[in-house]
Formats: sequence, structure tokens, C-alpha cells
Amino acid sequence: MNRWLITVSVLLNILVAQVSMSDINKLSNAQLDLIKQELQGESVSQNDNINKSISVIPETVTIGSTSPSSASRYFGYNYFKRDINFFDNIPTPPDFKLGPGDEIILSLWGETNSRENLILNKEGLIYYENVGFINLSNKNLKDAESVLLEQLSRIYSTLKDKDNPTQLMLELGKLKSINVYFSGQIENPGINLIHPFSDIFSAIVQAGGIKEEGSLRQVQLIRNGNIVSTFDFYSFFTDGKNNFSSIRILDGDVIHVPIVSRRVEIKGAINNPGFFELFDDESLTDLIPVSYTHLRAHETRED
Repeated sequence: MNRWLITVSVLLNILVAQVSMSDINKLSNAQLDLIKQELQGESVSQNDNINKSISVIPETVTIGSTSPSSASRYFGYNYFKRDINFFDNIPTPPDFKLGPGDEIILSLWGETNSRENLILNKEGLIYYENVGFINLSNKNLKDAESVLLEQLSRIYSTLKDKDNPTQLMLELGKLKSINVYFSGQIENPGINLIHPFSDIFSAIVQAGGIKEEGSLRQVQLIRNGNIVSTFDFYSFFTDGKNNFSSIRILDGDVIHVPIVSRRVEIKGAINNPGFFELFDDESLTDLIPVSYTHLRAHETRED
């Protein structure tokens, strides 16, 4: 009501400035009511326009940096979450075993000079002219050289001639990826193509790592239906003890990662707080080195 009175007052001032009082007195009541209605309508229209203009003002957007996601609190799993590169020119491991599809380079020099590339067939055999099939399956390069020296001496007598010998050398040619099966709590279960120089650790890296539900202390390598070995990676993570690289992965092997059976969380005055895996017969002091533990009993709890 007060707003309407102010509006009328302003209008009257405008009218007074433009017309005389005598002219205002000549207006009828109906004309005055019409003026009043027009003024009220204009006031509402202006208020609507003001509200509309306010409503289209964009909301304030705050832009700020977001903190990176925290690392996993489950100990050990990040060791497998990384890329791994192999190079063709790396030395052949002395315990590398030849198998189907592998290429070998046989060199002879001295009385006889030759260089041949040979590929092991599905049975792990090579065929050499005038000798026949030679079995090199599951032999390392040193053992394979001894077999070839014995077999080829039947056609090259100077291979065993001490005075004028023919030398023999065997090298590994192009590498063939091997098929390895993964089961259990692995990121990419099923069959995976793995580099032939792989041990179980690098094989798991190539398969994407282990899920946080999977055990890091009871990983099984299965070959021909039998468990070849069970690996506990905690000794490597905490003390650097490598007990897995001596066993090479072969084509058709199975790597099984079971579910964690027991896990504890460690909090408080410790360098590496988080969740750790325990065997059923272990206590906390068996798991964590003494240098890591300055704990009170109430700072540990079991899942």
C-alpha cells in the first residue's frame, strides 16, 4: 500500500509539471481509477522484470584443486601395479629352458663354416639334414649345445678334433611369448601371453596385478596339475629376499591366487600403517620387523 501511495505521488508530481491543476480537476472518477489501475499494472510488470533479471544471474562456481586419491592401505599390492618392459637384446638367463616355437641360431666355424636358424616344433624337436630329429625340449642353451655337439659330430668329425677343431655355438633367436593361465584373485584372469623370460613376479605384473582380496603370501605355481611351489612375497617386500626368480614360468603353467584368509590393520606409531596379511599360526610380531613396531596392544585390530 505504501509503495502504491509513493507511486501515485510521483505520478502527481509528473502531472503537475505537465498540466495545470485545473486540468486535473476536470478528470472524472472513472478516469482516475483507470490511471490507478495502469500504474499498479506497470509496477507489477517492473517487479516481474526485476525478478526475471535476478533469476538469470548464473550461480557462483568455485574452482579448486582436488587432492589425489590416497594410496591403497593394503600392503604390497602396489608392487604389481606398474608397467614392465623387456628388451630383445637382454642376455638369455642361464636357466632358460627351450620349448616349442623357440628359435635357435646354430653357428659352426673352423674346418666347417655355417650359420643356421632352426625352430623347435610342437614336440620340441629340430630337424638337421643328414642327422634327423634332435630333441632340445626343456633344455637350457648349455645343455642343448652339448646335445648338438654329440649329434653333429656324426657328420662333422672335426667337432671333436683337438688339433683342428670345428667350433659350435648356440644362440637364442626370436622369442616366442608363452601362454600362462591365471585363476583366483587376479586382475585379468584366464589365459595371458607372457614374456618367456618371466618369473612368477613379472608374470603377475603382466597380468595386471593382484586384487586386494587376493593373497600375497600363498600364490601357487601349478604345472601339469601339481603345485610346483607356493610363494610368499612378503619376504621380498620387507627384506628384499628373492626366492621366486629361480623358477621360470613355462608354457601352459597355471598361476593361482587364493583369497586372503586373515588380515589385520595396524595403526598408530608405525612407519607403514595399513592392512597386512597373516597366516593362521602367526602373530603380529612374526609379520612386521621389530624396527617397524612401536605399538600398543589397543592399536591393532583384526578384520
